[in-house]
Amino acid sequence: MRLTELEIKNFRSFELRSFRFHPNFNLIIGENASGKTTVLEAAAVAVGSWLLGFNGPTSRSIRESDVRYVLDKVESRARRLPQYPVEIAASGKVESIDVPVTEHFRWRRALKRPKGRTTQTDTENLKSAARRYEQALIVGERPTLPVIRYFSAGRLWEPEKRAAGGRSNYTDYRDVVDKYLDSLRSPLFGYESCMDPGNSSKKLVWWMVEERRIELDEGRESSHLQAVYGAILSMMPELGSVAINLSLKDLVLHYADGRSVAFSDLSDGYRNVVAMVADLAIKMVMLNPHLGADALAKTDGVVLVDELDLHLHPKWQRRIVEDLRRTFPRVQFICTTHSPFIVQSLRSGEELIVLDGQPVMGVANLSIREVAQGLMGVDESETSKRYGEMKDTARALLEEIEARKPLAGEALAEFEKRLAQATGPYADNPAYQAFLEMKLAFGSDE
Repeated sequence: MRLTELEIKNFRSFELRSFRFHPNFNLIIGENASGKTTVLEAAAVAVGSWLLGFNGPTSRSIRESDVRYVLDKVESRARRLPQYPVEIAASGKVESIDVPVTEHFRWRRALKRPKGRTTQTDTENLKSAARRYEQALIVGERPTLPVIRYFSAGRLWEPEKRAAGGRSNYTDYRDVVDKYLDSLRSPLFGYESCMDPGNSSKKLVWWMVEERRIELDEGRESSHLQAVYGAILSMMPELGSVAINLSLKDLVLHYADGRSVAFSDLSDGYRNVVAMVADLAIKMVMLNPHLGADALAKTDGVVLVDELDLHLHPKWQRRIVEDLRRTFPRVQFICTTHSPFIVQSLRSGEELIVLDGQPVMGVANLSIREVAQGLMGVDESETSKRYGEMKDTARALLEEIEARKPLAGEALAEFEKRLAQATGPYADNPAYQAFLEMKLAFGSDE
């Protein structure tokens, strides 16, 4: 599955905006409040429409909080006016590795009025295709299903969804685990919670514990568990191995240098990547168990990731895009970032969407300074903002000394006063102040 085009109308901050996506990797950049997350949320509505054709999985509808408002002022009273209809139109294609056929679709969803429901009438072709896949599953065939997933910027900390009324359906921890394990029998388990912004680390570990128990019961290696391990190792070449530990009920990462760290003890950056990759790998092997160890290599789909650089050291930011390409080669990624290192790692300008600027043809050959200043609008990117202010202040004062020297009498006293005021914010740098005072001394008659 691929998302080709997206058109947004009255959705959050966008009155009307359209986007075209690269079939492999897409990186969206822009200043805060420029609409990066809005694009991902709209894309989630679009690709989530695939789930409408299946019994059980929940799609992402257009919500009241997605409605765009405009400010209107009458006399002294300001009013917020909701703009309807809110519409998400998309085009895309569903490819199959089972048969050499590519189906092209165009669909639309809309919220036409307050307290209304998101329409489905313009999604019939896409829903019909999904129903064919589900029917094939029911009769015992093994179609290859695309993975669909949205990871929000709060994916590590987003609370799990609760039942209506704000309470869990289950009061006992064992009931929760048993209910989850029972859900593993569904052929559509890989679509469970795929549009939820959070990512439950507990459930990832529960799945691996259960898969390890199956290995022990049956006395054979689980290709599905090995595929998940392989995905983590692919993203972290510094590891020697990973394995679920039944006594700890935790995933343990064994580093090549001899260290071992439990998943629950990892830093936020590592835990974020391990959880995201394990989640995708589990969904792939559960959607397409017939592919076995090849599930990661042969499953396509659309994955949305907000703030791909979340908690990552710049060293990992530079390689995260290629790590994802290598680990999930058939998946289309649509991501946002603030990192010039991630922008620099793209293969072409066609993979970059600049919300508040012009697209570029090439990014791989740009320096970090060129990316930061040229694409992200960061002035003086090679030095700190404070250092730049110090330099500008010094330059202006030195130019004035040169233009007005020699200084004497009242002119000198006035300039000394201005020098003290200008350098006051940098009093913690005596060398800076001493230099300017020395230049002033050389430029005066006293």
